[in-house]
Amino acid sequence: MKKINHIIAVLAIGLMAGGCTKLQTVPMPEIDILFELEVDGNEVTFTNKTVGAENYRWEFGDGNESAEANPTHQYPGKGKYVATLYASLPGGKTYEGSTVINIAKTSPVRMDDGVLTDWDAVTQHVIDPGTTGGIVNEVKLDYDGNYVYLYIDLDTRPASGDIFDFYLDTDNSGATGLLTGSFPEGGYDVLLEGPLLAGGLDVFYHVGEQSAFSFSQQTIADYYLLGAVETSGTNTRFEMRLERGKLKFLTGAGLRLGITVTKSDWSATLGRAPGEGQAGYELTMDE
Repeated sequence: MKKINHIIAVLAIGLMAGGCTKLQTVPMPEIDILFELEVDGNEVTFTNKTVGAENYRWEFGDGNESAEANPTHQYPGKGKYVATLYASLPGGKTYEGSTVINIAKTSPVRMDDGVLTDWDAVTQHVIDPGTTGGIVNEVKLDYDGNYVYLYIDLDTRPASGDIFDFYLDTDNSGATGLLTGSFPEGGYDVLLEGPLLAGGLDVFYHVGEQSAFSFSQQTIADYYLLGAVETSGTNTRFEMRLERGKLKFLTGAGLRLGITVTKSDWSATLGRAPGEGQAGYELTMDE
């Protein structure tokens, strides 16, 4: 959470009358406009420190207003907003003070709430594998400055021990990484593999020639987190996140992703996203 203190004072200005040198004074205002901000993702808490006013009105800079003295406001997304506080005295005089608020890219996804309903708000990065996706019905992605988030809907049960393979072109460049994987386009630098829902994942970095399926296992602690898992009949939906700072190149402005799901005994490929013959999904992370 980022706390920003804004002390905004309304100052008197001396006015010159015509071309004369006589200084005309203006009475000092009866109050100063003072407030503090706490920025947590898209949510901003305004704490009013102004003393002596009877009524307050906030304009948040995104078309919304509030008459509360100390409101909390959820901004719609990344951007620069000018918030203004209007304070009215008992006699009717109104004074104002403004500040600029910068909202960085955030995600609506929360990994500690135990539910998947927050993914309803993620509509931009959605993979529909279609008829060639096998057991994989849908994949969603989102990101912020620290993490990449994934949501997967597929027809299986965690106890089946299916093997997940996540092919990641972490630098979003075909000049590095595996060129002959399951997904055309991109060079896949990182492979995450294992029975995710029944055990875990190992991380591998590609080594050697780009045409060689050659990966070196890495020892990296806590680079991923499995969140809520919901199973109904033979359908399972789950969420996970990857820590961008722990996988090479993932702190960059782009990522290409392909996912395959294989039976626990490696006897058959059960599903994939994107679908057969489709390139890995490109997630642009430049906000």
